[in-house]
Amino acid sequence: MGCGSSVPVQDQSNNDQQQQSSAAVAAKKKKSPSERYDTIKLLGEGASCHVLAVKDRRSGKMFAMKVMTKKESFNQLLWENEKMILSKLQHPNILEFVEADEDIQNLYLLTVLCTGGELFDRVKNGSFSEKVASILAKQMLLALHHCHSHDVVHRDLKPENFVFEEDTQSSPMKLIDFGCAKVVRNNEVVLDVAGSPYYCAPEVLNEAVQRTGGIWKAADLWSIGVIIFLLVCGYPPFNGRDQEQIFRKIKKGKYKFPKEEETGIHLSDSVKDLINRLLVMKPESRLTAKQALDHPWITGEAAPDVLLPASVIEGLNDFRSKCRLKKAVGRILANRMTDDDKEQMKTLFRQFDKNGDGQLGPDEIATMMASLGKSNDEADELLAELDEDGDGTVSIDEFAAAQAAGRMASSAQEIKASFDMFDKDNDGFVTHKEIEEICSFLSPEATKQLIQEVDNNNDGKINFNEWLNAMQALKTKK
Repeated sequence: MGCGSSVPVQDQSNNDQQQQSSAAVAAKKKKSPSERYDTIKLLGEGASCHVLAVKDRRSGKMFAMKVMTKKESFNQLLWENEKMILSKLQHPNILEFVEADEDIQNLYLLTVLCTGGELFDRVKNGSFSEKVASILAKQMLLALHHCHSHDVVHRDLKPENFVFEEDTQSSPMKLIDFGCAKVVRNNEVVLDVAGSPYYCAPEVLNEAVQRTGGIWKAADLWSIGVIIFLLVCGYPPFNGRDQEQIFRKIKKGKYKFPKEEETGIHLSDSVKDLINRLLVMKPESRLTAKQALDHPWITGEAAPDVLLPASVIEGLNDFRSKCRLKKAVGRILANRMTDDDKEQMKTLFRQFDKNGDGQLGPDEIATMMASLGKSNDEADELLAELDEDGDGTVSIDEFAAAQAAGRMASSAQEIKASFDMFDKDNDGFVTHKEIEEICSFLSPEATKQLIQEVDNNNDGKINFNEWLNAMQALKTKK
């Protein structure tokens, strides 16, 4: 009996070895995502990751592919978190997850490609009303309700994170960018802080508050209230000359609606009521996503279909507008750094990135500035200057772009070299075609706006004096 029983054990061992061998062969045969998809266009690029528009070689379908290098250890954690969250969420108003993959060098996230532009791109003069705003807000709330019902808190809601899948009127709006999101239960505490100036809730800025999943859900609703206010008023409820002033106003929680006799902006009582119920200082007294969806202004019963004045649109455009040319040039120069310069920049960044999360927070920026003999106010100014996406932290990509732009701006010779790099036909002007050719991460509309910001003589192109003024522009404070 003992000898007889030894035969199947040996057979099983052989089977296991064969299965393992087959799995290894299959893994070797599996093609990397970079081999299964053709790159069509670069959508965005940084020091440690980039986003591509790609086409499936078999089906011909287009997707967005985020590629994250494994050289940066924190990318593994970011990839795992984003993959887990996107795979949990399936909703018409949330970015659709396709697959996650990896090879020896990179981590990949594949999603549906959204080509319809951001939220503000739909806010057009002559066609924007509270009714349109309520339709957009409803889609935001539907996405958020789905997230919260799956214990996902977004933590970085802002207009830039709502995009349209296609450039059509019927295209649904999608919530994107789950890099700061967390899966957390209502009573579970989250220690780290996330959010963007203008949109973060007062409890996020209050260190004494124990931020549980329930608190973070309420913070998401505060952000929605800020976005709705911005949409119908043309400016944020808590505005300021810099981040510190904005945060002080958020902590006080006091805001005012525009006076019709002074601004010409007439707001319905219903939209004011909804905003007042969302911008409540106590998180537990704030509307939930489900309650907000039941509000008359959202259901369509109370939002008037009357065009808002042009001043609202102009205000939104002014709010968006920054001197983006210098930042765009900085991104290009950062990507063209020598290997030695890149290593020096990364070494400096990691020196102050104490928690190794790939972001420099306000405290880390302050530490860096203190080592240079700079004050806290100067640290706040630096954060406002470097924080291009407004999330309250500085990524290594933002750090590299700012370092490259700062180095260039300090030398007239470097500024002239950057101008010549863009002025490909050497005619003394930089045109939108020349910018689009080099800055593939900019859309034609973004390029047009970028030129308008620095084109003082309104000839539709940039001469060297206009370029020089833009590169030497004073710091932009958020």
